[in-house]
Amino acid sequence: MHDEDSSNAGNGPAVELPPGVFPPMAGYTIGDLLAVANAPFEALLESHDIDPGLIRETVIALAQHLYAAFEREDAQYQIASWYQKPYDQPGKRQLSMEIIAEQFGVITLKATAESLKGSPLLGLGKAFYLSLVEAAGQAIKTHILKLNQG
Repeated sequence: MHDEDSSNAGNGPAVELPPGVFPPMAGYTIGDLLAVANAPFEALLESHDIDPGLIRETVIALAQHLYAAFEREDAQYQIASWYQKPYDQPGKRQLSMEIIAEQFGVITLKATAESLKGSPLLGLGKAFYLSLVEAAGQAIKTHILKLNQG
């Protein structure tokens, strides 16, 4: 079923979008964003020899919270629209993408922090907690900023 969703994204939306709203771009769907945020988050957990069962639970909680936050904010449509809308000056696209990258980085930070509430991982200290939250948020911010490269 996920493959069907991915293939539709390239062919256009199933429903008519309002003027100025673009369909999700490859690499920037909610599923893609979840994978981007999860990669450094999970790697950090694994590097600290966390129990695999706890890693699995933590990654699932992260995915649930991020999915809800990205869906609530229409992340995939916002990113595509902010990037593809016409700009009268090239520098405005760069500024626009910096703004949305920062916004979704913060949304990711908040959702990641929420996903860790009540987790046994909190017993590993504030520095570890902050590194987990920062890893996910920075990954999303960096990923969105890549739109202006190449």
